[in-house]
Amino acid sequence: MFAIAAGKTQKVKEAFLKFALEPASARPLAALRIGLAGVLLVQALAVAASVLDLFGPRGIVQWPLADTMVVPGVPRMGWLTAALVPLGLSEAFVVRGVFVLYVAGLSMLLFGWRSRMAAALAWFTHLILFMGVRTSLYGVDDFAHIALFYCMFFPVGNSWSLDVASGRASATPSWEARLGLRVLQIHLCIVYLSSGLEKALTPPYMWLDGEVIWKTAMLPEFRQFDMEWLAHWPMLAKLAAWGSLGIELAYAFLVWPKATRKLMAISTLGLHLGIAVFLGLVSFGAIMMVLTAAAWLVPAD
Repeated sequence: MFAIAAGKTQKVKEAFLKFALEPASARPLAALRIGLAGVLLVQALAVAASVLDLFGPRGIVQWPLADTMVVPGVPRMGWLTAALVPLGLSEAFVVRGVFVLYVAGLSMLLFGWRSRMAAALAWFTHLILFMGVRTSLYGVDDFAHIALFYCMFFPVGNSWSLDVASGRASATPSWEARLGLRVLQIHLCIVYLSSGLEKALTPPYMWLDGEVIWKTAMLPEFRQFDMEWLAHWPMLAKLAAWGSLGIELAYAFLVWPKATRKLMAISTLGLHLGIAVFLGLVSFGAIMMVLTAAAWLVPAD
């Protein structure tokens, strides 16, 4: 009996080690690096002309008010200016300088040049610019910040990069690439499952009766098209809500089997494409599409 139990334990251990640490290509992580940096660079280009309005001391939300909304201990722009202004630098110069460093870090990350250092630079400057001003923060910033954090530790520069071209990194399959991929995959499963459960189980259950689709489509900040005709087709709103819920709830279960993986991943891409088109949340939709495509559609073997 003990021999049988020991044999089963050994098989479980071997299966776990194969699942988590079997050498894999870093291509999925390289796709994450390239897609993430590309989306964030486009986002940065879109706000470049409004840097001082968004992040400056006398911008849309002034620093004293913004500081009350930031988690204690999170670095913020005011700390940098307090240290650098006495050296003769203006607040505007510091804000613009941090933004330039952010763009530089993303550009290095995009091409995979000193990828870990680039990810660290992009992560830290993103922390100061976007996470240090909670008033302008929404889902895309949270997911982008998490992904940049992963890029500091995952071997994202071990494929499709200048690091490989210059010999600083090897494209040989590694256990680090497999582990990084598994962390990303499991994280996404937790995100979608928890989001689906919260929407399905939280009163007043607007996702179950489709009301959330109608209300969101009517909000001025999200309204991209005239959707008033939905009032005459309530079942269509319900089907849209149920479809979104179904994808989120099924994600963690259907994305692992090879038979349903591609269908589930493509369905998720379609969900976020719809969010980008119909709600105008282009950056958010693009980031989530990058995460799912890198995790499930780029071959690691």
